[in-house]
Amino acid sequence: MITMAVLTTSCASMSSPGASPGTSASNTPSSSAPLVCDDLVTQDTVAAVLAAEPADVAEAVEPSDALDLASLAAAGGLACSWRVGEGQQFIGSGGGDWAYLTIRILPDAAGDWVAPYAGDTPSDETRTIAGVEASTTAGETGWRVSAPVGSAWVGLGITSSGLTSSGSRFEGTPTGEVLDNLATAAESAFTTVESASAAQLAWPALPVRDGDARCDGGLDESGIVSALGYGDATTSYTLIDPRTKPVEDLADAVSARLGAFTCELFAEGFGSTDILVLRGAASIIDGLAATPDIRAALESIDLEGAVDGERALLARREDGPRSPLFFTVGDTLYAVNSGDGAQTVAEAIIAQTR
Repeated sequence: MITMAVLTTSCASMSSPGASPGTSASNTPSSSAPLVCDDLVTQDTVAAVLAAEPADVAEAVEPSDALDLASLAAAGGLACSWRVGEGQQFIGSGGGDWAYLTIRILPDAAGDWVAPYAGDTPSDETRTIAGVEASTTAGETGWRVSAPVGSAWVGLGITSSGLTSSGSRFEGTPTGEVLDNLATAAESAFTTVESASAAQLAWPALPVRDGDARCDGGLDESGIVSALGYGDATTSYTLIDPRTKPVEDLADAVSARLGAFTCELFAEGFGSTDILVLRGAASIIDGLAATPDIRAALESIDLEGAVDGERALLARREDGPRSPLFFTVGDTLYAVNSGDGAQTVAEAIIAQTR
């Protein structure tokens, strides 16, 4: 679930709007400048967590995580990401040989914090890290540590290829060792955030949505259903606004802050189409196009009805549905998940908007 010209690289990935690249070789950040990723963990720590040599660590964002990290930065948070291996080649792919470490910080969100899910329920596993009681998870989605630290919501995670099959770079690692290593990175990050001044946690943010979330106008159901050729199929069209429901995870908290919302179309016999809407966040797409790893997983396409300055990026696929599709209309960013119909949905939205 994000004005900035591009999302720039700040030590280790997607930074806040307008932030400048920076490093902190001594890991002792200035008391007045906003924290950057190198203030949180050292390169050696990242390498140890990812079971690699420091020279093998690259600043990169997992394509499947791209929009979440970009949204966090746009909401005034800090999103850091490092990778070892060749990188995820396709959104949603578990193949290859790669692993990513992410650190996410959302200031002034400690009061919204909830434990990350372990399966279908919030995790009840905890450990004390840097004096903070943190929630931990380990499973098919990777390893995570999360906690309210000072006034901020802080989360760290590791994802890796092969977790649901074989061939993970952590295959054969003793039980609990990966999570122990992640906790070492969390200790460094928690300590830095806990002692940070308000100025150090004040990253630039985009303006948030003002007004109601509505699935009408350019998002009108009838035009989208018609464009998809659903005919007389029974459909439902649901508005999902994170501001009107309890926060279940960090992505919810970010979406609520930004005012992002989703229009969810279900057609009997055809399946679901999800349209994520971020008003005032069109500039995010420039970062998606430029960030390492992401640009290999997305390709630019032309949409009927688009005008100069508007862009569209469609997921590259070797086979199967080509989705998601990220595109802009005016100052709004849309993300469409609709299988083979993503481009059709996008062009219907453009036509109804204009």
